[in-house]
Amino acid sequence: MPLKGYYRNELEKVDKGSKRLREVMDGLSPAFFVGMLTIEGVMTYTNRTSLEAIGLELKDVIGRLFEDTPWWSYSELYRQQLREAIARAANGEASRFDLMCLSLDGRLLTLDFSLNPVFDVKKNVSYLVPSAHDVTERRAAERALKMLSMCNKSLLHAQDEATLLHDICKLIVDVGGYRMAWVGFAENDDAKMIKPIAYAGINQGYLSKITISWDANNSLGQGPAGKCIRSGASFVCEDTRVETATENWRKLMVEHGYIGLVALPLRHEQQTFGLLGLYSANVLHVTNDEINLLQEMADNLAYGIVNLRAQQENQRVLSAVHAIAEGVSTSTGHQFFEKLALNMTKSLGAQVGIISCLLEGEPLTSRTIIAVMDGQIVENFDIPIAGTPCENLSQWQEVIEVVDVTRRYPRAKKLAALGAEAYIGRRIDSSLGKPLGQVFVLYRQPLEHTGFISAVLKIFAARIAAELERQI
Repeated sequence: MPLKGYYRNELEKVDKGSKRLREVMDGLSPAFFVGMLTIEGVMTYTNRTSLEAIGLELKDVIGRLFEDTPWWSYSELYRQQLREAIARAANGEASRFDLMCLSLDGRLLTLDFSLNPVFDVKKNVSYLVPSAHDVTERRAAERALKMLSMCNKSLLHAQDEATLLHDICKLIVDVGGYRMAWVGFAENDDAKMIKPIAYAGINQGYLSKITISWDANNSLGQGPAGKCIRSGASFVCEDTRVETATENWRKLMVEHGYIGLVALPLRHEQQTFGLLGLYSANVLHVTNDEINLLQEMADNLAYGIVNLRAQQENQRVLSAVHAIAEGVSTSTGHQFFEKLALNMTKSLGAQVGIISCLLEGEPLTSRTIIAVMDGQIVENFDIPIAGTPCENLSQWQEVIEVVDVTRRYPRAKKLAALGAEAYIGRRIDSSLGKPLGQVFVLYRQPLEHTGFISAVLKIFAARIAAELERQI
């Protein structure tokens, strides 16, 4: 008698009402997988749900050892786990644990799996019943929630940005089961490039091989990362092998084992400054709940980054102020302005630092009290204010221009000759609010981040005003 026929007969011997039993098995919820095994672990029956999950028919699994069936054939680890569970069940011991099953569409399903022995009237094990419940969505949400919790713990103890980013990427890989995770920041250059900053997991040089942008007019900006940064919304690609949005990177991603991906924006005050990328080795089917948890994690990470930068910026300001203040603490009069301008220009990394007072009359002109250029004090000179950034300080307390300011000083030859790109200036007011002068710094290169410079100038504008009033 053929082997498969033998096990069908064995099933009939075990339970004369096997037809009804099969009907019950097949009628169970689609989320349930259930079958029957001999005590040796040979499959004698399984329900429709379990077969449909992998696109097989009953004849394809009957008579095969359970651990050798297609549900688990991709993983030797799970096959060994099943062999051990079958051996225990044959001795009357039930088992329950999670298994991963490879579905027909390439997804990995998480199953809450049980294997129970069935005893005859003599209390001998007669056959075994494997059953499983699809808990893929629940487990994914649990993993996302666990990642969120661990991310928050990392944020509480973070001391520097680089370590924080690496730790978050690592826990996404270790806890979330992703193949690779990375953080990229949006550059404000002409090409609007996205610069990888940190990663964890299996990279194999992938991040060094890709060139990506967030520019909507650039072909390199049409992928998930670019769309994520432009929109400030999460982007999910379930299967990169068929997703046209990943056309430029599809081959490279597949070569590196990246099938599914999630791009999460890093946002602060309505601005997206980067992204958190999660790459899966399998097809992704993420629920809205899971995405919401992942985005919350990304939002918390963004907050942590901004907070660390603020702390560092404050520390830089305090250090710079302390250094400048220490240098001028015993000085008054002209010596005070000399030491202040030299120390301030150096601390701020500027090529030019100027303190000036306003002259009476028209056209509006200021005269330098002290001028530092390339680390040296130069002879004082007049600055025609009309048409320059300095003119705007008559209306505002602070003026910041980060590119191409040289052309704004056509009549101030010493300044025009510098080839300056960036300007940050602050008005000096008396205690009664009367404009007394200006303090400003110039840079030969464009500036991206001006917060530190602005904070230092604000502090010393008040100190300069006090000294000017004292002299008056």
